[in-house]
Amino acid sequence: MKVQMKSILAILLLLSIKCISQETIKTSVQYGVKDIELQQVLLFQNITIETFTFEQEKIKNKSYQVFVKEYIKDSLVSKSLLFDGTETDYFKIKDNKLTFKIFAQVFDEEIKLQLTANGFSSAQKKFDLLQNSHNYAVKDFFGSNQFVENPLNEEFALLAIITPTIRPDGSGSYCNVVQANIKPEELGKHFNIPHYFLVTIKFI
Repeated sequence: MKVQMKSILAILLLLSIKCISQETIKTSVQYGVKDIELQQVLLFQNITIETFTFEQEKIKNKSYQVFVKEYIKDSLVSKSLLFDGTETDYFKIKDNKLTFKIFAQVFDEEIKLQLTANGFSSAQKKFDLLQNSHNYAVKDFFGSNQFVENPLNEEFALLAIITPTIRPDGSGSYCNVVQANIKPEELGKHFNIPHYFLVTIKFI
């Protein structure tokens, strides 16, 4: 009887761990700004703005960190903090919803990134590019979806700054890369991309 009880408890523990690991967070995105003239200026300066919204009851009172991961020849070569919400309780999530913007500018052989939220901004982070800046594009992983479900208890990708994959006819495509059912960390290996960046988030 004791052996059976231990087996039942072990099964219940495994099921509870599985349920926790499968918890997801609803992630949605809004592109650019509403003002048409301002959007034209942003395009002229090669600046993208994406507003991310995360919804889940369990993120209230949590903190979050946003990272920039650089890959060269399918290997992770650096991981930098773009924003560290664990620095102070001021940054803790006050509700079951979190919204922030990520600004990205690819210009003059470098990329600049910054996170802005309600009442604060991160420092600008700059990263050198290995190819001509015109070859890089900022893409997310939503495709035509209004929102996606991401794992709450795991780090996941929001954006990729990539060069295109080359089709057999010599043309290039960015959409094929980010909309493929490939883990973001394996994009370089799968599509033979020599250099790219990922912007990721982790809730703590």
